[in-house]
Amino acid sequence: EKNLLGGDCLNTGCVPSKAFLRCANVAHQAREASEYGITCEDVTVDFPVVMERMRKIRAQISENDSAERFQKSMGVDVFLGHAKFTGLNSVEVNGKTLEFTKACIATGGRPKVPEIPGLENFTYYTSDSIFNLRVQPKRMLIIGAGPIGAELGQAFQRLGTQVTFVIRGQNFLPKEDRDASLFL
Repeated sequence: EKNLLGGDCLNTGCVPSKAFLRCANVAHQAREASEYGITCEDVTVDFPVVMERMRKIRAQISENDSAERFQKSMGVDVFLGHAKFTGLNSVEVNGKTLEFTKACIATGGRPKVPEIPGLENFTYYTSDSIFNLRVQPKRMLIIGAGPIGAELGQAFQRLGTQVTFVIRGQNFLPKEDRDASLFL
């Protein structure tokens, strides 16, 4: 493993995004509670607490993906570092050669940063770094409207951030069901 055990899902994807979304949905439900005869005056969001909750959930789940669990409970040898194939049946990790019969290459994914002149001069976030925020942004521009952008945009908006989307085409979720795309 080159980075963190648990991969994208645990560290930058499913787990943190769903914990974050849950908080956003609770804030939204509180604001809309009057439809049900329930008054929740002055709903406020404590963004650092929202983010700390997400990090705690991620930390709790990370025990399932820990090197210690894989080694002790499952008998799996775990090597942290960058691997390099050195032969048909060998790989080198941190100067140690490992031999194998079969290999599975699970490289994970990474966010695509658009090629925008000057972007490197600004602080920007991707799905790999957005969950490291400690202060809620007042405004946010999201480039792209695929599932990750749409999900994060909705969550931040429900928590009180003013969100603007910039999209290449005409619809949100351009690769998803057309009815869902049109609804958004």
